[in-house]
Amino acid sequence: MQDAHWFFIFAAILITPFLPGLLRSKCPKCKKRKMQSLDTVKIRSEDSPSHFTYVTLYRCDACRGLFKRTKSGSLMDSTADEHRMFTEAGVHGT
Repeated sequence: MQDAHWFFIFAAILITPFLPGLLRSKCPKCKKRKMQSLDTVKIRSEDSPSHFTYVTLYRCDACRGLFKRTKSGSLMDSTADEHRMFTEAGVHGT
């Protein structure tokens, strides 16, 4: 039984460097796992009970597409101007 434990420990050590690539989100456009999280911004929102919502900005390293995700929703297409607007409109502090 001891040999089986060492096999699992060795396999866990070997797979560790590959985990970040396997856990990345797929790009909605090119379907590659090259999504890079740029920033999470706290935005004022009248729809939310707390009057704030969170928007996470993404960029695909493969196709250079820009995306946004509101709270934990799905990825949506975005533009450079929209990314700039979210970054400037972000609320700093609490």
